[in-house]
Amino acid sequence: EDSLRNNICTITQSPYIFNMTIKDNLLLANPNATEQEIIDALNRANILNFVESLPDKLDSKLGENGVKVSGGQKQRLAIARAILRNSKIILFDEATSALDNINQSLIKDTIKDLSKDHTIIMVAHRLSTVIDSDNIIFVKDGTIFAEGTHDYLINNCKEYRELYIEEETKKPLSVD
Repeated sequence: EDSLRNNICTITQSPYIFNMTIKDNLLLANPNATEQEIIDALNRANILNFVESLPDKLDSKLGENGVKVSGGQKQRLAIARAILRNSKIILFDEATSALDNINQSLIKDTIKDLSKDHTIIMVAHRLSTVIDSDNIIFVKDGTIFAEGTHDYLINNCKEYRELYIEEETKKPLSVD
Protein backbone atom coordinates (compact mmCIF):
# COMPACT_ATOMS: atom_id res chain seq x y z
CA GLU A 1 0.00 0.00 0.00
CA ASP A 2 1.30 3.46 -0.86
CA SER A 3 -0.31 5.39 1.99
CA LEU A 4 1.74 7.91 3.97
CA ARG A 5 1.42 5.70 7.06
CA ASN A 6 3.16 2.82 5.27
CA ASN A 7 5.98 5.04 4.05
CA ILE A 8 6.93 6.81 7.27
CA CYS A 9 8.64 5.56 10.40
CA THR A 10 8.94 7.62 13.58
CA ILE A 11 11.79 7.37 16.06
CA THR A 12 10.91 9.13 19.27
CA GLN A 13 12.92 10.42 22.20
CA SER A 14 12.02 7.31 24.20
CA PRO A 15 11.50 4.43 21.76
CA TYR A 16 9.68 1.45 23.19
CA ILE A 17 11.64 -1.78 23.33
CA PHE A 18 9.54 -4.90 23.88
CA ASN A 19 10.28 -7.58 26.47
CA MET A 20 11.62 -10.01 23.89
CA THR A 21 14.90 -10.77 22.17
CA ILE A 22 16.77 -8.24 20.08
CA LYS A 23 15.97 -10.29 16.98
CA ASP A 24 12.26 -10.43 17.79
CA ASN A 25 12.18 -6.67 18.49
CA LEU A 26 13.66 -6.05 15.05
CA LEU A 27 11.40 -8.55 13.28
CA LEU A 28 8.41 -6.47 14.41
CA ALA A 29 9.40 -3.97 11.72
CA ASN A 30 9.85 -6.59 9.03
CA PRO A 31 8.78 -10.16 9.86
CA ASN A 32 10.39 -11.41 6.63
CA ALA A 33 13.85 -9.99 7.32
CA THR A 34 16.71 -12.43 7.01
CA GLU A 35 19.38 -12.74 9.68
CA GLN A 36 21.82 -11.01 7.31
CA GLU A 37 19.39 -8.09 6.83
CA ILE A 38 19.09 -7.82 10.63
CA ILE A 39 22.88 -7.80 11.00
CA ASP A 40 23.20 -5.18 8.24
CA ALA A 41 20.55 -2.99 9.95
CA LEU A 42 22.32 -3.28 13.31
CA ASN A 43 25.59 -2.37 11.63
CA ARG A 44 24.10 0.69 9.90
CA ALA A 45 22.57 1.75 13.24
CA ASN A 46 25.99 1.56 14.92
CA ILE A 47 24.91 -1.07 17.45
CA LEU A 48 26.14 -4.35 15.98
CA ASN A 49 29.30 -4.38 18.14
CA PHE A 50 27.21 -4.05 21.29
CA VAL A 51 24.85 -6.86 20.23
CA GLU A 52 27.77 -9.14 19.38
CA SER A 53 29.30 -8.46 22.81
CA LEU A 54 26.25 -9.94 24.56
CA PRO A 55 26.42 -13.61 25.58
CA ASP A 56 23.24 -14.48 23.64
CA LYS A 57 23.83 -11.92 20.85
CA LEU A 58 20.60 -11.56 18.78
CA ASP A 59 18.80 -13.88 21.19
CA SER A 60 19.46 -11.59 24.18
CA LYS A 61 16.31 -10.51 25.99
CA LEU A 62 16.12 -6.78 26.66
CA GLY A 63 13.60 -6.67 29.51
CA GLU A 64 10.40 -4.63 29.73
CA ASN A 65 10.90 -1.41 27.74
CA GLY A 66 14.56 -2.31 27.29
CA VAL A 67 15.57 -1.96 30.95
CA LYS A 68 18.79 -3.84 30.16
CA VAL A 69 20.04 -1.28 27.62
CA SER A 70 20.97 2.40 27.75
CA GLY A 71 19.02 5.26 26.16
CA GLY A 72 21.50 5.44 23.30
CA GLN A 73 21.25 1.71 22.70
CA LYS A 74 17.44 1.95 22.63
CA GLN A 75 17.71 4.75 20.07
CA ARG A 76 20.04 2.73 17.87
CA LEU A 77 17.80 -0.35 18.12
CA ALA A 78 14.86 1.82 17.05
CA ILE A 79 16.94 3.06 14.12
CA ALA A 80 17.74 -0.54 13.17
CA ARG A 81 13.97 -1.25 13.21
CA ALA A 82 13.41 1.73 10.91
CA ILE A 83 16.13 0.47 8.56
CA LEU A 84 14.48 -2.96 8.43
CA ARG A 85 11.09 -1.42 7.79
CA ASN A 86 12.67 0.48 4.90
CA SER A 87 10.29 3.42 5.06
CA LYS A 88 10.90 6.17 2.53
CA ILE A 89 10.54 8.81 5.26
CA ILE A 90 12.05 8.60 8.73
CA LEU A 91 10.92 11.15 11.32
CA PHE A 92 13.24 11.67 14.27
CA ASP A 93 11.20 13.34 17.00
CA GLU A 94 13.68 14.66 19.57
CA ALA A 95 15.54 11.41 19.02
CA THR A 96 18.86 12.62 20.40
CA SER A 97 17.75 14.98 23.17
CA ALA A 98 18.46 12.61 26.07
CA LEU A 99 21.74 11.24 24.76
CA ASP A 100 25.31 11.88 25.79
CA ASN A 101 27.70 13.34 23.22
CA ILE A 102 29.16 9.96 22.19
CA ASN A 103 25.74 8.41 21.48
CA GLN A 104 24.54 11.61 19.81
CA SER A 105 27.58 11.50 17.54
CA LEU A 106 26.94 7.84 16.64
CA ILE A 107 23.32 8.58 15.83
CA LYS A 108 24.26 11.66 13.78
CA ASP A 109 26.57 9.45 11.72
CA THR A 110 23.73 6.97 11.23
CA ILE A 111 21.30 9.72 10.22
CA LYS A 112 23.81 11.06 7.70
CA ASP A 113 24.13 7.57 6.21
CA LEU A 114 20.34 7.10 6.13
CA SER A 115 19.84 10.43 4.36
CA LYS A 116 21.47 8.94 1.26
CA ASP A 117 18.40 6.81 0.53
CA HIS A 118 15.64 8.12 2.82
CA THR A 119 13.97 11.44 3.45
CA ILE A 120 14.89 12.43 7.00
CA ILE A 121 12.77 14.85 9.00
CA MET A 122 14.12 15.91 12.37
CA VAL A 123 12.35 17.70 15.17
CA ALA A 124 15.01 18.95 17.57
CA HIS A 125 15.83 21.58 20.13
CA ARG A 126 19.56 20.81 19.98
CA LEU A 127 20.89 22.73 16.99
CA SER A 128 23.98 20.53 16.91
CA THR A 129 21.65 17.74 15.80
CA VAL A 130 20.47 19.57 12.68
CA ILE A 131 23.42 21.68 11.50
CA ASP A 132 24.20 19.29 8.63
CA SER A 133 20.61 19.35 7.34
CA ASP A 134 19.81 20.45 3.80
CA ASN A 135 17.09 22.74 5.15
CA ILE A 136 16.37 23.92 8.69
CA ILE A 137 13.01 25.40 9.59
CA PHE A 138 13.47 27.61 12.64
CA VAL A 139 10.21 27.86 14.59
CA LYS A 140 9.63 30.57 17.17
CA ASP A 141 6.40 30.93 19.16
CA GLY A 142 4.73 28.27 16.98
CA THR A 143 5.43 30.10 13.71
CA ILE A 144 8.04 29.52 11.03
CA PHE A 145 10.47 32.34 11.75
CA ALA A 146 13.25 31.53 9.27
CA GLU A 147 14.49 28.71 7.09
CA GLY A 148 17.63 27.75 5.25
CA THR A 149 20.91 25.96 5.79
CA HIS A 150 22.82 26.30 9.04
CA ASP A 151 25.29 28.71 7.39
CA TYR A 152 22.48 30.81 5.95
CA LEU A 153 20.67 31.02 9.30
CA ILE A 154 23.88 31.84 11.20
CA ASN A 155 24.49 34.75 8.82
CA ASN A 156 20.91 35.96 8.38
CA CYS A 157 18.89 35.18 11.52
CA LYS A 158 19.98 36.83 14.75
CA GLU A 159 17.75 34.64 16.93
CA TYR A 160 19.10 31.41 15.41
CA ARG A 161 22.69 32.65 15.71
CA GLU A 162 22.19 33.59 19.38
CA LEU A 163 20.58 30.23 20.17
CA TYR A 164 23.45 28.41 18.44
CA ILE A 165 26.11 30.43 20.31
CA GLU A 166 24.29 29.83 23.61
CA GLU A 167 24.19 26.09 22.95
CA GLU A 168 27.83 25.94 21.90
CA THR A 169 29.13 27.94 24.86
CA LYS A 170 26.62 26.41 27.33
CA LYS A 171 26.12 29.90 28.73
CA PRO A 172 22.95 31.95 28.46
CA LEU A 173 23.36 35.15 26.49
CA SER A 174 22.46 38.42 28.11
CA VAL A 175 19.28 39.97 26.73
CA ASP A 176 19.66 43.38 25.06
